Amino acid sequence: MALFAVADVIFGAYQFGGDLVPFPSAADALYLGAYPFFAAGLIRLASARRSGGMRWAPLLDAGIPTLGMATLAWAFIVAPYLRSHLSVLPLAISLAYPLADLVLLCMAVRLVLTTGVHSPALALFTLWVAATLAADALYYSTLASTGAPIAADVSYSLWMASYLFLGAAALHPSMAVTTQLTPRHMERLSRSRMTVLVLLSLVGPVLIVANVGNVRDQPAHAAVISGIVAGLTLLLVLRIMLLADQAQERAHVAEKALREQGTLQHQLAHQAFHDTLTGLANRALFSERVEHALGRASATGNIVLLVIDLDSFKDINDSLGHPVGDELLVAVGHRLLGAARHNDTVARIGGDEFAVLAEDLKDTPAERYAQRFLERFKGPFAVSDQRNLFVTASIGIVTVTKPTSRNDVLRSADIALYVAKDGGRNRAVLFNPAMSLAQQDHARIAQDLRYALTRNELTLRYQPVVDLTTKEVTSVEALLRWQQHGRAETPPEVFIPIAEETGVIVSIGAWVLRQACRQGRYWHETLPGHGALSVAVNVSSRQLKDPHFPETVRQILFETGFPAASLILEITESTLIADFETVSAHIRILCEQGVRISIDDFGTGYSSLSYLRNLPIDAVKIDQSFVRGGSADIDNNLIQAILRFGCALGLDTIVEGIETPDEEQRLRILGCPYGQGFHYARPVPPDALETYLATQATATGSDTSE
Repeated sequence: MALFAVADVIFGAYQFGGDLVPFPSAADALYLGAYPFFAAGLIRLASARRSGGMRWAPLLDAGIPTLGMATLAWAFIVAPYLRSHLSVLPLAISLAYPLADLVLLCMAVRLVLTTGVHSPALALFTLWVAATLAADALYYSTLASTGAPIAADVSYSLWMASYLFLGAAALHPSMAVTTQLTPRHMERLSRSRMTVLVLLSLVGPVLIVANVGNVRDQPAHAAVISGIVAGLTLLLVLRIMLLADQAQERAHVAEKALREQGTLQHQLAHQAFHDTLTGLANRALFSERVEHALGRASATGNIVLLVIDLDSFKDINDSLGHPVGDELLVAVGHRLLGAARHNDTVARIGGDEFAVLAEDLKDTPAERYAQRFLERFKGPFAVSDQRNLFVTASIGIVTVTKPTSRNDVLRSADIALYVAKDGGRNRAVLFNPAMSLAQQDHARIAQDLRYALTRNELTLRYQPVVDLTTKEVTSVEALLRWQQHGRAETPPEVFIPIAEETGVIVSIGAWVLRQACRQGRYWHETLPGHGALSVAVNVSSRQLKDPHFPETVRQILFETGFPAASLILEITESTLIADFETVSAHIRILCEQGVRISIDDFGTGYSSLSYLRNLPIDAVKIDQSFVRGGSADIDNNLIQAILRFGCALGLDTIVEGIETPDEEQRLRILGCPYGQGFHYARPVPPDALETYLATQATATGSDTSE
């Protein structure tokens, strides 16, 4: 634009002085010198917004209208100039202007086709190019044909407007982000654009047919126009070929994507309905198959369902590790498949629990069919390290004899499985409605406990432990409760032994520990005066023997931020006796972490003083049977003996089961430091315990002031 401005000054100086503007002059050199800069700027702007492999598409699309306009430029500007009697230099300068305009047109169209007009700056840019080309076309076409420009004032006005458009485009704020706009997609050649391109390609033939400027009488000019038309046709063919190549490439990409999507959908469908370890059907698919089988009109009497559970599988996991246990599960799955018929469904529905669904089992009794699977466990299972493992299985059998539901069938199979295990294991038992209600309840509880966590049926209640002298609460015990929807609360003494027997106590115990630690951390932060409140959590024998238990405790303490010194793990004496080597090792690891250990139900007949002497125990809880015993003198002597023993070993002693003021008075006289029982509070939800703690704090403060 600086070159244009200087050229305008020179051109205006001639006119202001009343002199005839020479042609060519220095102004023409400056005008023409500006066009390469304009073209370079447009190329740079379009290149900054180029869309990857589509860089040739907008160039071809721009070349077609440029060649179309070139036919008009040749017919109305170039040809008249060539017929004039101008000398070489004036003729060259005169022809340079329309040629420069064609280059500018090509670059401008390329920019617009690459990006579209999505900002005010680009719209003003487009108006600048349009005004410049319109002014040049009007000025030079009339100058070439008549020897003098017609309506020169219009051309001058358009040139002046073009300066304004370009200046406004440069100054508009949207110019700052012009190169950051998203390039438009060129893969599609729209119907409107295709129509414009075809019409432009017909401009040359129309000029020849209409004999514009007597072009047919001038073979050289007709040849040039024909050549331009040929070039234009070539560009159009190349554009269509490029479009075809891109369409074919997109088709290949789409085909590949569809294949990959189909493969992925198949994999996802397989993963959704198959066990990832064994490749067998999972619980979801097995339940669906059972539902479908029960819905058949002729199903009754022809369906047999087996639930197969490995005997003592947890011992293999604990002693040899989970990788070996996984290998065993895979091997068991293969053998079960080998025993099943072609159309039977074999599934893994739990940790070490498998199931088989057999339809149309008419000629084979259900017990004989189940025996085929038991026989698969007679030989050893080869696992890693050339190790041969012998494992047995128990099987619960259900034969569908009347219309029933899927849940009832599975529950009946679990009852039969429980009877098989209770009868010595390594056997198959056919479900009989006459089986004892106790066995059915046991199996129902075992089945329902599997889903207690996922159904949010478990809660914690908290019972305080009180200093018998000051009445202050020193710790609380977390007690597990199970409330099924629509049923009465199941007592802990009923469901906890079943949870230990089935192994679900490990996952439930981890949940209890995490909830208790999270609640304890909350109390530390929100209850004034209880920043050191301890929380006691009962730990079962199966939990404590789990090789991952110490790490589980460490991880939970880290997650919840609960201090290890504020956590008390309560274990029973029977747990110490069951597997002293493993239990003692885990207790030492937990004590190294800072966790405190308490012996629950102390004095109930399993005590071994040497165990307590050799283990880092922090406290013992005297069983409530000593509080409500038949002979007070004997019980008092035993309690005092335990207190002296605890004092000698530096243990805290807590008495459980205090229910009356008389019992509290008696135990305080005997020297018991801490007590727990209904006399102080029943196990209550967290919010109720917070109210109790606040009340006790007020009462304790009043006693102190008095």
